[in-house]
Amino acid sequence: MLSAHLVNDTTAGLVRHPPKVPFDRDLPDAADLLAGTGARSVARFLEERGVEPHRVEPVQAHYRPGRSLAICFRTTGADRSSGRPVCRTVTLERRPGEPAAIWAFPDDPALPGLAAAVDGSLIRRRLRPRPADVAVEPLRYRPRRRAVVRYGLPDGRILFGKVIPPNRARRLLALALALGRPDDAGLRLALPAGRIAPGALVLPFLPGSTLRDLLVTGGHVPAPARLAAMPEALHRRCVPAMAGAEARCPPAGDRAATRRRVEPGTALCAAQVVARLLPEKACAAGRLAEAAVGWAEASEPPEEWIVHGDLYETQVVVDGDTLGLLDLDDLGPGDPLLDAANFSAHLLLLGTSGTPAGGLILRYREELRGAFCRRFDAAPADIAWREAYCLLRLAPGPFRVLHPDWPSRMAARLTLAGEALRGR
Repeated sequence: MLSAHLVNDTTAGLVRHPPKVPFDRDLPDAADLLAGTGARSVARFLEERGVEPHRVEPVQAHYRPGRSLAICFRTTGADRSSGRPVCRTVTLERRPGEPAAIWAFPDDPALPGLAAAVDGSLIRRRLRPRPADVAVEPLRYRPRRRAVVRYGLPDGRILFGKVIPPNRARRLLALALALGRPDDAGLRLALPAGRIAPGALVLPFLPGSTLRDLLVTGGHVPAPARLAAMPEALHRRCVPAMAGAEARCPPAGDRAATRRRVEPGTALCAAQVVARLLPEKACAAGRLAEAAVGWAEASEPPEEWIVHGDLYETQVVVDGDTLGLLDLDDLGPGDPLLDAANFSAHLLLLGTSGTPAGGLILRYREELRGAFCRRFDAAPADIAWREAYCLLRLAPGPFRVLHPDWPSRMAARLTLAGEALRGR
């Protein structure tokens, strides 16, 4: 059962009025899934399992035009036999030529270890030394991709569970074993300490505050030069271990590589999503994709490093003079300037999000971009076009979380991507 606090409850009734998906020839019923058909299917799913549905609310939409649409619904209801309240997250997915798939958390077909990861009694038996009890709190869930769970122990300690597809988990665990000590030279890595079930890993708690929290609350933040040095420290730390890890567990269809390098297909796919959801922005998105691809083809290939793969302010933990890195499951060989650009793009979105600290965050971003350029001996244009690529990839984000004002927020992200490209 996914904790209800994961999504803000702003509506009442069985179904709220969600955005519509334009007609998709390969997914002809996709347009109806958010408009009511999906909610009714989820309600029937609950009724067949003895639950009287009270509310069925879409809270995530993962759309790949012509390929798939997966919608997460948060539901509340009552067990018919006992009257007890029931809160479940149910996912409905459509793919071309296949019957609809529907499942309730934690029974994700691509995450076989998820049910074990949220079973407190099983976690208690697997941990050493065995605790008297384990409090389980699901934090994040993305269908078929990943889930994060927090474990509270009676002595006050905190651990985390990460659930990803088993082949990716095996690779990450092999890397952790090859690295040995999880921290070195002031850089802590949140690498798994063990396995609970296929794809389900236990990770340590890194003390400190995320850089995002410090920026938003006006806390003491590291000097930009320290952050700019972090990719090199990560690379040096991981190079000796990466070869051994890959030998033990070769990547099987390395989807994470699309986060570590500028990929023409990724740019074009992001532009296609924008074009389907905001037809009036199709030309702008297409131009951005073509420009990013053109710059990637014309630029000298960057020196390949071991990179984080999704570096931004929420992934960085600050504890005094020590920095830590979270979410290392995309770790691998790639373009270090793309990590820098992704960091800058996320800070730009945070600084323009309306937070009172927006001005300070934007100034910090400018200082960090300069520090990255100096550290990598790169021209500002080298960061700028990659940043435009990252912003294009991030453009569909407001639709994915079904933000009430998603059209204008998507359009604003495209505008920022265009400004980044013009400022190269």
